[in-house]
Amino acid sequence: MYTYYSSPWQQLKAFLRRKETLPRLILINTGIWVIISLLRVITLLSGSSSPDILTFVLEWLGAPANPMLIPERFWTLITYNFVHFDFIHLLFNLLWLYWMGLLFTEYLSGRRLLWVYLMGGVSGYLVYLLAFNIFPGLTNMAENARLIGASASVMAVVSAIAFYLPNYSLHLLFFGRIRLIWLALGLFALDFLMISSSNPGGPLAHMGGFLFGYIYITLFRHKLLPKFDPASWFRPKPKVTYRSSTIKTDEQYNIEKKQRQEEIDRILDKIKESGYQSLTEREKEILFRASKNDY
Repeated sequence: MYTYYSSPWQQLKAFLRRKETLPRLILINTGIWVIISLLRVITLLSGSSSPDILTFVLEWLGAPANPMLIPERFWTLITYNFVHFDFIHLLFNLLWLYWMGLLFTEYLSGRRLLWVYLMGGVSGYLVYLLAFNIFPGLTNMAENARLIGASASVMAVVSAIAFYLPNYSLHLLFFGRIRLIWLALGLFALDFLMISSSNPGGPLAHMGGFLFGYIYITLFRHKLLPKFDPASWFRPKPKVTYRSSTIKTDEQYNIEKKQRQEEIDRILDKIKESGYQSLTEREKEILFRASKNDY
């Protein structure tokens, strides 16, 4: 059965209902922004100081540039990836995450997307931390500086899929068709030039995320990731089955055949409704084996 969505809003709702990595990352980022924004409205209407809320969030969820604070704020290496104050900041990060995340999950997987998102954020923070404690022009800001936003994580996703599909072309307004690799390298160069802006920490973190995406795909291509890839931590352990030495009866064979066909029909319906990229790794394997009659 094919489901038609009459409006972009319906398409968005269908996408966000998927129990997959990409929609969940978008929902988490959006939900945290909504909570912070509601707290700011409540404190303003109650006569309290809205900046106090921002200071509290930065203190406990933002990643510090001061390395002495890391032991007592270690969770901020992850939480800062999901914190936004400005709606425009959130919107642009989530649009890039949506566009590049769809491409990433289509050619790789949702579990790898989660790993690249989280560790790309950590990599971005490490570059930010080192820069603020090495370069004399930044060390005077390190004491009170905090890093927030998903930009480093998103840049890691952009970099990873760009180096994985360097010849993939996109159509951009005013630029026409451009290869994904040139788009990613252009963003990296822009971030480098933006270090001289009033917010040098953001571009530095972006560059750290970009470098992680490149390293990740390089290791992936050389088949070095399975030895230590935490994406495997999320995979269910294979079940140990013992084959019976007895031959299956015709009834058993027909029952199993019917169950397999029902599963294949369910997967095909899912493709019609949500696209091939919505399939899990297990569902893709079932479909592949069915196409080869490997049962």
